Amino acid sequence: MAARGRDPWRRFVLVFAVLAVASELVYYGVALESDLFAAYLALLARISGFLLGFVADDVAVHGTLISSSLFSVEIARGCDAYRICSLLSAAIIAFPSSLRVKLWGLALGLLWLNILNFVRILGLFFIGGYFPEHFQTSHETYFPIFLICMTMAAWILWLRWATREAIRPRANPA
Repeated sequence: MAARGRDPWRRFVLVFAVLAVASELVYYGVALESDLFAAYLALLARISGFLLGFVADDVAVHGTLISSSLFSVEIARGCDAYRICSLLSAAIIAFPSSLRVKLWGLALGLLWLNILNFVRILGLFFIGGYFPEHFQTSHETYFPIFLICMTMAAWILWLRWATREAIRPRANPA
């Protein structure tokens, strides 16, 4: 048994919890009211509008509003991928592995979650346009569950990759 304070799982849980709480404090205490965050939401709207332009007619973006003759949607607090990205980042940073492995996990994991967030925004746009009665439930329930599951999947895949040497079966001597 590991000596008290040296248990890697205790360290992981403690570091993860500190990073997760710190990211929430930054999100709610600083980011949400900042001009930089407003610019980030507008950037999300511009990128989403650009992507929608390939499959929808007359898409226009004004600040954080994406509109067309089909539907209009506002990119607001919570439409960003900040919180799922911060949780994945906290888990990767807290886990005992090399810096190189952590950096690869962060880069690929954050890219993956941001791509999925754009899928969510575009999906909500079309759900709102074609199935408006399902918009609210999709927005508040289905897509959040989907993103949480995808965050967990990214963490598990990274964890399997990061520990592949430690879990590789060893041949028994003949």
